[in-house]
Amino acid sequence: MQILERFHSQKSRKGHRLVAMLFMLMLAAAPHAAAGSDDVAEMSIDEAIDMAYDEYIRDVSPEAMRPYAAMSICGESEIDAALMASFVLRHNPEFDPQIAHEFIRAGSRYGIRGDIAFCQAIVETGWFKYTGGTAVTADSHNYCGLGVTHKGRKGAKFATVADGVTAHIQHLYAYCTTDALPPGERKLDPRFDMVSRGCAKRWHELNGRWAMNSRYSTAILSVYASLNEFAGKSKCQK
Repeated sequence: MQILERFHSQKSRKGHRLVAMLFMLMLAAAPHAAAGSDDVAEMSIDEAIDMAYDEYIRDVSPEAMRPYAAMSICGESEIDAALMASFVLRHNPEFDPQIAHEFIRAGSRYGIRGDIAFCQAIVETGWFKYTGGTAVTADSHNYCGLGVTHKGRKGAKFATVADGVTAHIQHLYAYCTTDALPPGERKLDPRFDMVSRGCAKRWHELNGRWAMNSRYSTAILSVYASLNEFAGKSKCQK
């Protein structure tokens, strides 16, 4: 299916910037007003709200996105690591393909959709460039803003790519299941026990939990739709 890649108009973008600035002022006045939610305000992406999501959410009809709307967090990945890496390398030539491979490996161990979690990491890190004012840096191997509860905070830091990806997958695992960690796995996610276990089986249920913004899952699944389209085209060209 053809996915349109038309962005919002410049006028609309200016409006979103104004909303984002007003929201940031509100956060400064009451930075932890929503702290009672499961894991709210955890990510740097929230600090830019709609303005940042516009980069990922394209002008796609509800019909076009419907196949992705109710996708489960648990399940087997459907896109391989090589295609995932190629997808990001178009936007970031300095991307390390090992990251894509680790998402597939960790996702398989935990029964989590590593390919969609990878798209979540794209949204969180800005194509793994760590731009947009986030304090998280590439050497932190923090791919989902773990521990970033307000602007300027660097959040959790992990020793290796594998550890960082595993912590991300563990956080999703905490949301979508009440099961114990798989045999032989050690807890790396520093916020694992702060989650209401099993409260989000599907990506759209992360809205208002993992992130405050109601379009958070739409941003993730829009990137996945683009990845899916890219994978289909790449396979046709072989």
